Parts: sequence; structure tokens; C-alpha cells
Amino acid sequence: MKISKSILDYRKNNDLSQEQLANKIGVTRQAISKWEQEKGAPDIENLILLSDEMNISLDNLIKGDSNIKKQIVNNEKTVKFHFLVILFLVAIVIYIAYFALVHEIFMIGFLIATLFMLGIELYAYMKNFRIKK
Repeated sequence: MKISKSILDYRKNNDLSQEQLANKIGVTRQAISKWEQEKGAPDIENLILLSDEMNISLDNLIKGDSNIKKQIVNNEKTVKFHFLVILFLVAIVIYIAYFALVHEIFMIGFLIATLFMLGIELYAYMKNFRIKK
């Protein structure tokens, strides 16, 4: 069974509005609506909260929904990718600092561009992977 149908069935069987279910697991009503309409899928943190709320195992909740399985795998790959990009950019900043200290060559433009990219990457990482309560 698809997770969207599981959420909708649970909500209807327990006479809960989207707002009430959203409040129970700490998300917005719009998130519940998106999940039920298959316009989005809950992340792993919200899947755990849903399985607790619905009193079913996480395995039963996601089994049979290949979209959720793909999303979980993709999220893990994306986390690793963002982490590696952040490490690379930090290494570049260290490289710039080394040149500034040892060779007295200060590459301000390169430093600004690198810090800008690092800021964007950190923002994307934090936005996509923060724990949603």
C-alpha cells in the first residue's frame, strides 16, 4: 500500500483532520496534504513520527512504496555529496590561508568566492537535512 493511502486511511479511521494529524507529528497541514496527494513524501524523521503515531512498524509503513525507498537512498547520497563539497571548500579556504601566511599572497577574490560558495552549500545542507520537530 502506498504511504499516501496509509496516511489518508489512518486519518479518516481516527476522525482526524489534516491539521490535527499535522499537530500530532509536528508538521504543517500542507505537508500532510502533499503526502496524501502524492505531491511529496515525508522524510525519514517524519516517517518515524508517522509510524509511531499510526502504531505500525516503519517497515510496514514504507513497504510497497518504491518512491519512499528511492527518496531515502537519494537523501543518503545527497548528504554524502553535500558533506564532501563542504570539506572541499574548507580545504580551499585553508589553502588560501596557507598562501597568505607563508607566501604573503592574499587572494581576496578567490577567498570571497569560496566563502560565498561555502555559505550556499551550508545553507542547502542545513535546509535539506535539519531535524524537523
